[in-house]
Amino acid sequence: MAEVTILAVRPHPDDECTGTGGILAYYASRGVPVGVLTCTRGEEGEILDPSLDPDEARPRLGDIREAELRASCRVLGVSELRLLGYHDSGMEGTESNQRPEAFCNVPLDEAGGRVAAVIRELRPRVVITENERGTYGHPDHVMCHKVSVRGVELAADASFRTGVQPPWSVDRLFSNERVTEGGERIANMLRAEQLDMGWYEYTDELAGLAMKSEDANAVVDVGDYVPILREALAQHHTQIPPDSFLLTWPPHILQEVFRTAYFRQLRPKPNGVRLADLLQGL
Repeated sequence: MAEVTILAVRPHPDDECTGTGGILAYYASRGVPVGVLTCTRGEEGEILDPSLDPDEARPRLGDIREAELRASCRVLGVSELRLLGYHDSGMEGTESNQRPEAFCNVPLDEAGGRVAAVIRELRPRVVITENERGTYGHPDHVMCHKVSVRGVELAADASFRTGVQPPWSVDRLFSNERVTEGGERIANMLRAEQLDMGWYEYTDELAGLAMKSEDANAVVDVGDYVPILREALAQHHTQIPPDSFLLTWPPHILQEVFRTAYFRQLRPKPNGVRLADLLQGL
């Protein structure tokens, strides 16, 4: 039976990198089995791969992005990948948000039940998901948080029936977080070297969706794994073209951006001890 110790539940292909790539590589390199559960196939994403004709590629973008996801997971060392296959909801305020099949419109217990089935199958000690703000407010990121929390609840509930797997209680549920500190310092580094500002063009807006670093319940140094993270990002050709800031920023900038992984502990209630490892004490 395939089992993992860490399971990251992510909204789209490429989110396994941008939100959790460092922490997945950190554990995989230590021989800790890690898994990824991706909620949608990313059909509403961009097509930035210069080798593709956007009109020709659009109808099969879900298949293309799934292949990119699988390649990225191989780089990160992910041992188990599962896909729920829901339809990408698109950016907030777009027409695609209104489609009944959009992930953000799926009944919570339906999607949460499918997450629970994966949790019961893979039996993780720790689950990582989106934060309640969806990192930057994307409907699928917000929904990912909701279905992960519900999935953890249902997986442990003996009255909830799904397949033949028995109930499973995870030891800890975390949300991955951005913090307010450091953004202006990195932005100044980018300006000084006249580099593409990337996300840091929107430092003030992102700060409003971030948490203070002192409020994090777990802080893990993943700096040694940033080169692996970058290689994994490079597999997502449709979303991250060769000239993307994520691939062209010099190593010392990428190191500063992705060095530290911050988490809020959602379940059980934190005991006041800040963890330096998600498995600390287990």
